[in-house]
Amino acid sequence: MFYTIVPLEYIFEGEEESEESESKKQKNDDIEIKREGVSLMVQSSDAGHYKITRLISTNPNDYLKPEWQPGVEIV
Repeated sequence: MFYTIVPLEYIFEGEEESEESESKKQKNDDIEIKREGVSLMVQSSDAGHYKITRLISTNPNDYLKPEWQPGVEIV
């Protein structure tokens, strides 16, 4: 909670711009794919290879698998 007389527009000035630019950057660079029922955010690299940047899953066991860790390259 903010207890202030300063308008919220001044406190959060520039906040929306950074969120928009971050989401645009993610949309341009990352691609969402599914492998074995798991959603992965990947970046395209060399000749059909992809580098995992993010794992999207509700199953905690998926986060323990080394093949789904960020930074791993997949074909």
